[in-house]
This record gives sequence, C-alpha cells and structure tokens, in this order.
Amino acid sequence: MNTVRKTMKTAVGVTTTALLGGAMVSAPAAAATPATADTEGDAPPPSASVQADINGDGGPELVTLRESGAEHVVSARFADHSYVESAFPVDSSGRFLLEPRVADLNRDGTAEIIAATEAGANTVTFTAFTYVPEQGLVRISDAEGAAFDFHDGGGATARVSYGCYGPDDDGATFRIVKAQRSDVDGSYHGVRTTYALQGDTFVRSGQDAFTGLSEEAPELQADPASCDPS
Repeated sequence: MNTVRKTMKTAVGVTTTALLGGAMVSAPAAAATPATADTEGDAPPPSASVQADINGDGGPELVTLRESGAEHVVSARFADHSYVESAFPVDSSGRFLLEPRVADLNRDGTAEIIAATEAGANTVTFTAFTYVPEQGLVRISDAEGAAFDFHDGGGATARVSYGCYGPDDDGATFRIVKAQRSDVDGSYHGVRTTYALQGDTFVRSGQDAFTGLSEEAPELQADPASCDPS
C-alpha cells in the first residue's frame, strides 16, 4: 500500500495528513502510528483510543494518545483516512496519563480532547486540544499564547478542579475553582475563574474571590464530568 504524507510544523507539534489507500486499520496502535523504517519490527508504544466527533461532521473520529519518548502524541484518524497528530511534553509517566478524555469545552456540539500531562500525589494536570481545519489538532492556549493547563485534585487542605456550564451571556462555558482550607476554622477561601473558548484560545471572562465557605458551598463545586459531550 502506498502512503503519501504531508507534514506541517506548528507551534504545538507536528501535524501530519496521511492519505491511505485500502481499508482503515482498526487496531488503535497501528492506526495512530504510521509505519516508518525505524519502527518496523518494534513493539508498538503504549496507547489508548477513544471515538469523538472533533470536526463537527456528525461522525466519530478515532482519537489516540500514545507515548513517544519524553512526549505524548495525540492523533486523530478521519473517515477519509486522513490523519493528524500533535506532540506535547509530559512530566510523569504511567498508564493513567494515556487516557484521553472527550469534552465539549465550549458547548458547541464538537468535541475537544483533554490529556493529562502530570500526575502528582493528589493533583492531576491537564491540557486540551481542539481540531482546526488546515492546522490539525492544536493545543489550546491562554490569551498570552501559553499552553492552557488546568488541574483536578488538591488533597486534604486544598481543592482545585474544573467544569463546564452555560454558555453565559458573555460566552463563558469553562470554570476553574481553586481553594485553600483554613487551619483556624476549616472554611475555604479562594477564587473561581470563568473562561470562554474562542477558537483555540481560552479568554478569561470573569473571576470571583470567596472566603469563609463550607466544603459544600456552591462556589466550591466544579465537576469535570460536566464537560462531557451531551
């Protein structure tokens, strides 16, 4: 089978489009890793796959997250056999980091992909990717152009998490809550920040500080499952 590849370097990694003749390969590892001379005969790297509609065409794409040395690679294979991928650095290793999450971060019906970059004792750090035509899978950034990372966990004396809602009147759909528990009375103080996803950029739309809250206070609640596609 002949393979024709077109590669474009982007700020977030390498995007590769492969037009393949014949049937789609169904094995996740094989679908995510185009064959090259230096990998033939080697065992495929650890990987995990999910299905998600990342381009809004109504049909699922095969999305795979795999190890590649000190980086992880997120890739997607489309129904027409085209293929895109983007690499990103990770600070931890382990099977947990190879579990891509499907999310709808701006509530528009098209999926984004969340991937873990670091797993600490109590907190996991995540990043997210969105599909942009002609660019591929683009890592979502903040308004200054830096990678937008977010967290879930916190431990016994802190809470940090994220969730989705709305959209609000200003287009905000993403919320991050960070709080610390007081050693004096056990109440929580912190901030709740909201964002609107505009293209491949999270733009901050608001921030509220709070103090003296109980663990059950609504301001402290953020559920990652609320970002699941509806």
